[in-house]
Amino acid sequence: MGEGQARKPLSRIDRAMNLEAKPVSVEYAVFVHVTEDFDKVIKAVESLMPPKLRERKKVEVEETYGHYENPIRIVKASFRNPEYASRAFAWIWARLSYEDRTRLTRDLDLHISDKSKLYMRLDKQDAFLGQVRLSSGDDVIKVVFSFKGPKEAVKDFLLSRDLRSCENA
Repeated sequence: MGEGQARKPLSRIDRAMNLEAKPVSVEYAVFVHVTEDFDKVIKAVESLMPPKLRERKKVEVEETYGHYENPIRIVKASFRNPEYASRAFAWIWARLSYEDRTRLTRDLDLHISDKSKLYMRLDKQDAFLGQVRLSSGDDVIKVVFSFKGPKEAVKDFLLSRDLRSCENA
């Protein structure tokens, strides 16, 4: 580029690649009520993970009580490895419908924190059936991806994927 020439603005994809926003960890959290089959809920959570990573997850179970003293288990599964987190992100992203990916990217400010965390609420029943669908209801598996990079880089990372085919997720 010669002297005095203006630089061409970077596209969202180029900015995302330059700022290196990458998932570095992921946590799945779900409430298991006494009326639910614990193993089926674990199966639903595992369906949101790439098959080769399912055995590598770290799981914590907390026993607690609900508002009416009903027993509840809080299950948290996680990957703290950036490679595993990236694979988990690609797995979920590729399985979201076009409509859900579009909805998520359209409402990014509702899903990304200032600490570069992406929050997704995925339907628990659909996950049990092997499907990935965003949900605003209560019967959900909460998935939180922590990213390396500033919030704006995370937004660019996600927006660069909005309309791409699943193979590029």
